[in-house]
Amino acid sequence: MRFTLPSRTVRLETLLLCVMVSGWAAVSSAQDALRFVAVAPGISHASFDVYPPDSDAFSGHAFRIDLGDAELRLVPAGGPSPRQTVAQIASQFPAVVAVNASFFDTDGRAMGLSVSDGRLLTAAKRPSWGAFTLSGTDARIVLGSVIADPLAHQLVVQGLPRLVVGGRIPGLKPQVAERTAVCAAGNRVVIVVVTKAESTAFARLLAEPAEKNGLACPDALNLDGGPSTQLVVRLPGLSLSVPGGWGVPNALVAIPGKK
Repeated sequence: MRFTLPSRTVRLETLLLCVMVSGWAAVSSAQDALRFVAVAPGISHASFDVYPPDSDAFSGHAFRIDLGDAELRLVPAGGPSPRQTVAQIASQFPAVVAVNASFFDTDGRAMGLSVSDGRLLTAAKRPSWGAFTLSGTDARIVLGSVIADPLAHQLVVQGLPRLVVGGRIPGLKPQVAERTAVCAAGNRVVIVVVTKAESTAFARLLAEPAEKNGLACPDALNLDGGPSTQLVVRLPGLSLSVPGGWGVPNALVAIPGKK
C-alpha cells in the first residue's frame, strides 16, 4: 500500500485470498506446531491458522529459505510503469516464491533504500526504518541508519515497523491489515504472508519458539501490506496465489536451487 504520514488515514480494502494448491499442503490447527515440508531445493513451506486470545483469528503461509540451496533476489517492476503485480514481476521465473516488498510513494516509486544484485535502485535511505540486507548467504535486519555503504550488500529493502528485534516484540501501533514480513537469521530467511492480522498478534507468531507454535524469528521486518500484500508460488508440487489489490514497485523473489 502507499505509505503516508501518520496524520493521514489510509483506507485498507478487503483482500481477496485465492489459494490454489496442487500436491501437498499442511494446515495447522490452534494446537498443532507449525510443520515445514520441503517443496523445492532450499525451500520449505508451512500453512497455518492462528487464534490469538486478544484479537481475531488469521491464517497464512510461511516459506523457509535456506540460502545455501536457494537464491533470494529483489526484482523491480519492469516496463513503462513503476509498478506491476507480483505475478507480472515473477513471470520470468519458471519456479518461484515471490511476495511484495517496498512501500511506495504517490508516484509509485519505491521508498527507502533498495538494492538488487548489487545495483542501487533507490538511494533515499530512511535511517529510522528497518532494512533487510543480504550479503552472500548472510541475511540480517538492521536499522537503516547503520547501512554506511548500500552497495556492500547484494540486496537491500527497507520497511517498517521492525516486528521482532533480538527475539523481542517492540511496542507496536495497534493496526489490523493483511501483512507481508521477512525474518532473517544468518543463512536462513523466512517469508510470511497472512490475512488480516493485528500487529502484535502477528509479531507473536513470528517471535515465539517452535514449541509454542511460532516461527522463532530473531529479527523480523514488516514489508508493505494491505492491498499490496501478494504471493505467487509456482513450484512442481505447490501452487499458491494471493493476488492483492494493485501493482507494487518490486518483489522479493526466492528461486529454488543454486546456479
